[in-house]
Parts: sequence; structure tokens; C-alpha cells
Amino acid sequence: MRKIVLIAALSTITLTAAAPAIAATANVPFTGIVTSTCVLTVGAPGVMTASTDFTSLSSTNAGGAAGSIAALSTGTNFKVSAIAPTSFTTAPAGGGDAVSYSASYQGSGATSIGSTPGASQTTLATGLTNLTINLAAQKSAGTFPGGAYATEVLVRCE
Repeated sequence: MRKIVLIAALSTITLTAAAPAIAATANVPFTGIVTSTCVLTVGAPGVMTASTDFTSLSSTNAGGAAGSIAALSTGTNFKVSAIAPTSFTTAPAGGGDAVSYSASYQGSGATSIGSTPGASQTTLATGLTNLTINLAAQKSAGTFPGGAYATEVLVRCE
């Protein structure tokens, strides 16, 4: 009888050891939301230089440089514009008198934009658009006196 019990016990152990373990699986769900937004990142500042007759300061004059901004849009409902200033934030005495300002911009990347007057809005495509911003200040009377000048163009993405 002992032999039968021992054989039965060994058979049970052998069958149990040979049976594969049953694996358990589960899927873990993930969700996410990207809000529709526009992010502006200022790159290089612009540089205005004087015209040969000293009646204009412009980023398009010889030696001048456009400013740059990267516009990242996660939606197609955003419009970009570049608003010219109404005055200098820094200027020597008389430097800001009788001056008119004009801004323009162009872009490449997700949105291709040819030279556009600053106040005009352009719809951005989803993605990164690299903008170059130009600014001109024009004297209607007299010339720009020597000294340091500074101002800012307001770039909007709305």
C-alpha cells in the first residue's frame, strides 16, 4: 500500500511541476490632452542703422538686422502680427520728434509668409514658424541726432 501511495504522490508532483504557470495580463490605459496654444520665443534682437541722409533708422538699412521670433502653434486658429511702436523707449533729445514707425514680418517653417505689413494678421499652421521682424523709423522733418535709440515691436499670436 505504501508503494501505491508513494507512486500516486510522485505522479501528482510530476504532473504539477510539468504544468505551465498561467500568466495574467492587463492593459493600462493612457490619455492626454494638448491644449490649443501659441508660444512665442524671442531669438535675436533686431538692429536699426541710419540711412545715409540720417532721416531713417531701419533694420533693412545697410548694416541693420531683422529680429527673430519662433512661433509654435498647436492649433490652426492662431493669427500672428507685428505691431510697430509709437515711440522710442530710449532716444537722445529731439530723436523721437516727428517720427513714424512701420514694422513688417515674414516667416518660414510650418507657415510660409512673404513680407507682410506688421499690423496685418496671418493665420499660422500647426507647428513651428520662424519669423523675422523688421522695423523702420522715419523722420518727417530733420535728421536723427547722434545717440542711442531703443524701442520694441509687439508680436502677437492670438
